[in-house]
Amino acid sequence: MSYLLLFIVSFLLSWALTWGVRLVAPTVGLIDLPRADRWHRRRVPRAGGVAIYLAFMIPLLLRGPNLPQLAPLIAGGTAIFLVGLIDDFFHLENRSKLMLLIVCAVIPVLLGLRFEMVPPVVGIPLALVWILGATNAFNWLDNMDGVAAGVGAIASANLFVLSVGGRSEMAYVPVLLAGATLGFLAHNFPPARIFMGDSGSGFLGFALATLALMGSYKDVSNVLATLLTPGLILAVPIFDTAVVTAQRLLNRRPLFQGGRDHPAHRLVALGLRERKVVLMLYGLSILSGVVALAASFLSPPAGLSMSVLFALGFVALGLVLSEVRTYDSRPAGNGITPLPLPFRNKRWILFMCVDLALIPIAYYGAHLLRYDGALSASVTSAFVRTLPVVVAAKMVGFYATGVYRGNWRYAGVLDFVRLAQGVLAGSLISVAVVFFWMRLQAFSRAVFVLDGILTLTLIAGSRISVSAIRDYLVAHTENGRRALIVGADGQGALLVRMLRDNSALGYRPVGFVDDDLSRMGSMVQGLAVLGSRKDLGRLIRRHHVEEVLLATPACPPEVVQEIRAQCDVSGVAMKQLGLTLG
Repeated sequence: MSYLLLFIVSFLLSWALTWGVRLVAPTVGLIDLPRADRWHRRRVPRAGGVAIYLAFMIPLLLRGPNLPQLAPLIAGGTAIFLVGLIDDFFHLENRSKLMLLIVCAVIPVLLGLRFEMVPPVVGIPLALVWILGATNAFNWLDNMDGVAAGVGAIASANLFVLSVGGRSEMAYVPVLLAGATLGFLAHNFPPARIFMGDSGSGFLGFALATLALMGSYKDVSNVLATLLTPGLILAVPIFDTAVVTAQRLLNRRPLFQGGRDHPAHRLVALGLRERKVVLMLYGLSILSGVVALAASFLSPPAGLSMSVLFALGFVALGLVLSEVRTYDSRPAGNGITPLPLPFRNKRWILFMCVDLALIPIAYYGAHLLRYDGALSASVTSAFVRTLPVVVAAKMVGFYATGVYRGNWRYAGVLDFVRLAQGVLAGSLISVAVVFFWMRLQAFSRAVFVLDGILTLTLIAGSRISVSAIRDYLVAHTENGRRALIVGADGQGALLVRMLRDNSALGYRPVGFVDDDLSRMGSMVQGLAVLGSRKDLGRLIRRHHVEEVLLATPACPPEVVQEIRAQCDVSGVAMKQLGLTLG
């Protein structure tokens, strides 16, 4: 049976079964009521996981081949589904539920599932932790309409692509899971008409975790890829769990208590529409699959470098989302720290850790560029010997030149100059140690030049990435009054920057008006110059403007009066920066 036909069968079966669950669930009390610590605000049936489970298992069992090899998935998946279904009916206490989940995670391990390319003493406990963690991650990811189902379907598709690329005989299994999940998603995409419940989220996380261990990773030739690939495929649920865990620990909140503090909730709190947030998470999940596929075909150092860079992108996003306030109070502290400057700023401790990851990547990349991607045994040996020296030298250079004393949220040219000085200082120290102490006379000088360029690029990119992500998200928010800015010069750019940095002001800039014809159609701070002053009335109507903000305090009185008159005719208020917002 072709992959497409299997997908269609699973999809239609899930779609039809979900209809049935939607009809039956209210009659047996399977209804989620609105609660303060939950996202939904209306009564919604749950236990849609019944449809996902049956739509996956029925065609899987009827198809026949490879059933013995699929025993860990079938037995463990059924157990986890039943535990979730019981929880959907009776709401198990957290400790009892955790014990049952551990028992379910042990089942596939007892049936032989583990990370096979590492020793059993490592592979067996690692598999147990992986399955339990992924199951819980999907349980937590099911916090907004369509998120868990969509991410699960994309992860299934990623597993299928990797399985086909690895010529796996079980490539049809993730196809069935994708069809079953998408059939349910047709009912669950916002606004959801049904929730999957723990029976669905637990089974979906468990199935993906076990499939990631049973699939194409067996055809990968290096141990590193076998460990990275599953994590990359499930990067979005792992990211969700990491953000929630870190923030609840920092804010001294119970880990296993429900809340509106997940990344999806934080993105909505920033002002993004719920559907846009869901689609954004889908995009991240697709990108995770692309990175996993690319990393599986690269050499271990290159695959690890790509994975680290991708993970650091999630770190930057997590830092931005951590700024969104989701709790009513902050944890109390004694205000005492034994750390010297600049280590008292915990964020800079994180940036130092990021630098420790990026410096080896830059150094390895410099070798790849210098030697056209083919490192001989002698070059590899020299790289390994000199890497600790380069890392230590760069960190000393950064500290000595004050790189860790800057505030990159408001970075300017001088901050980049300081970073370049730090890179140069670190490179000079590296050169001195390598050539005058380690005596590597045959070592390529070009490596240090390339290393300096890559280090500067990666470190600067890591710093501005947080601001770039923040600016992108804020620019796409839909909170606040729609404001049209008069004046697309430096004052106008500063005004937009101020409005975006101060959400309490309650404005959402939609564009500029400027009488300078040379600026027409240009972009300032990501906003277009929409027209001139004579177009003001038309632009107010077209873009549903609620207020007009004059960015030039020294504007001639007759111009101000003309703008105010047009605003009065259009029924919107006008404010002048120097008088009200300045």
